[in-house]
Amino acid sequence: MNMLTVRHIRHWYEPKLPHAVFINGYYAGMVKDGDLRIEIPAGSYSLKVQFGGLIPLGKSGKTLDLSVSSTAQVKVPQEGDVLCEFHDRERLWNILFDIDLILWVVSWFVTLPPLYKILSDAFFVIWLVRLVVIRKRYYRINISFLR
Repeated sequence: MNMLTVRHIRHWYEPKLPHAVFINGYYAGMVKDGDLRIEIPAGSYSLKVQFGGLIPLGKSGKTLDLSVSSTAQVKVPQEGDVLCEFHDRERLWNILFDIDLILWVVSWFVTLPPLYKILSDAFFVIWLVRLVVIRKRYYRINISFLR
């Protein structure tokens, strides 16, 4: 049996949120603080990393999917282990969001020009639309083979 290791690469300021890992559509475990190590036979697998999930909407049984995820094809060789590292591909958006958050706190104490509110709201709408568009390919997954 080979070892498939899944690791979340994050910066020091990013929270340690749990991410579900699925192999060929079946739940394999959670990644939060450390690595997820899975013994797996050689072959080709679909690896999905997901944060979030379904939110029930009342008693009707309908749900709203608020998850972000990414899927990659992983080929596990006959000999050797595989390391799959994933990270958020939204680094620039996160920096812009952090700047906007700081300006929002500053606006509690100092009156900012009306242009700030317009730009902040527009930025939020653009970010939200982009998130919905890319939510099924939110993470970048790097695959490397270890001997």
